[in-house]
Amino acid sequence: MGRNSHVVLEAHDVRRETGTEPRYRAVFDPDMPVAMPNMAKKRDLRYWLSLPRIGAWGGAGRDSERQRAARRALPPTSNTGGKSAPQAEAQNLSPELQQISLVLENGEIKQVMVRAGWGDDLAHIDQVSFTVHESTCHVIAGHMMVADDEYILTMSQRLFQIFGFGVSHKRPKGMNFYRDTWVLGQEDVCYGNLSFGGQRNTMLIQLTATGCNAANSGWEKRLYDFLQHEAENPRLTRVDCAYDDFNGDYNADVMNEEVRAGRFNCGGRNPFVERHGDWDNPDGSGRTLYVGKRKNGKFCRGYEKGKQLGSPSSNWFRVEVEFKGVDRIIPLEILLNAGSYLAGAYPAFARFKGMKTPERIETIIKGQEYSLDHHLHYAALQVGRLVNYMREVASWSVESIVERLARPEAGYPQRLKLAHISCELGNQDFVHDYAHIDYDTDAFVRMAREEWHAGARFAHA
Repeated sequence: MGRNSHVVLEAHDVRRETGTEPRYRAVFDPDMPVAMPNMAKKRDLRYWLSLPRIGAWGGAGRDSERQRAARRALPPTSNTGGKSAPQAEAQNLSPELQQISLVLENGEIKQVMVRAGWGDDLAHIDQVSFTVHESTCHVIAGHMMVADDEYILTMSQRLFQIFGFGVSHKRPKGMNFYRDTWVLGQEDVCYGNLSFGGQRNTMLIQLTATGCNAANSGWEKRLYDFLQHEAENPRLTRVDCAYDDFNGDYNADVMNEEVRAGRFNCGGRNPFVERHGDWDNPDGSGRTLYVGKRKNGKFCRGYEKGKQLGSPSSNWFRVEVEFKGVDRIIPLEILLNAGSYLAGAYPAFARFKGMKTPERIETIIKGQEYSLDHHLHYAALQVGRLVNYMREVASWSVESIVERLARPEAGYPQRLKLAHISCELGNQDFVHDYAHIDYDTDAFVRMAREEWHAGARFAHA
């Protein structure tokens, strides 16, 4: 490597690790010339793996303006997917997106997610999954544990402090290659899952969109503090960031145009694009646009949310970016600044600058309104003619019709249950409420001894 190569290899502890070797990060810093005369003689694996990710090398940065202008006028050098200079410049990322940060983890190169310098309140967390080592429960309880039930009860109580709900019951089978899985939330409204058993002695906690919406306000900061200061070996495995546009200013057609214009290209080849729904003749059932592949570490979907909830005339459009820890490190700060990470996901999202995501309660109420309209529509189709007959021919009163058709013991429709609005409006029975009973050991021994003597006297009698 020459004297003008601006690369620094530094040991970087991305998250707290115990007993492992430090991982390395290649950092591109154009303002700091570093002389490393020995690097040319000894180039290790980290150096070669970092080469494709770092921009101009050697004397490329010393070209004159005339040389650069001449090069921009040239066509692509091949037809194998390369771009001409004007096309590349049209897709240049903002300065916030040009930061390069690589991590060598277990022999694999992983990219550390970058955030834009704006948009902290642009989006909200719509789904989150994370893992912690089982020793986290030892830290929480202040003592060592042995039985699986102790781990589950301890983590349930801690999750209740963070989100407002804990473990309600156990599933028949484990999920995600874990031996056992428990349900978070209510008996009839699932907020997520807690999986334990195997997988390098870790615990996996998953929150669904329903759980994120129903959790007590401020859970993002409480979860961040827990993972940052209390948990052992914490790792975010999936985070979904969502932006809602109730007015439809950003809609399926606009997003589709930006995909065609290359605004979802982050410097490589054009992403995989998939369209669902009737795009030629929209019929009100809703359209969805997928950018990227689900198996990748970054996956975007834009869909007509209001129509999905059953309102054919709704303009509500939602954009979601799904980050997974497949080929990237998801920083804990995304819990506090979801909007800036969504803004930094694609160049197309620069148009959202200055916007703000609606308040969570506003989103929940609007979703409930659309769900109610949906149920009313199908209820009218199912019993509308019967109600007409009962009222006009049988001369039933409105009160009599409602009383006859109502089923008080059945509760509410699944999508309209109050537990979807807030965890405090649902069942609050969790497993940790029935545990941690302190027994008086001496009293227990005395009671057992008295029962034994009473049985002995009865036998002799």
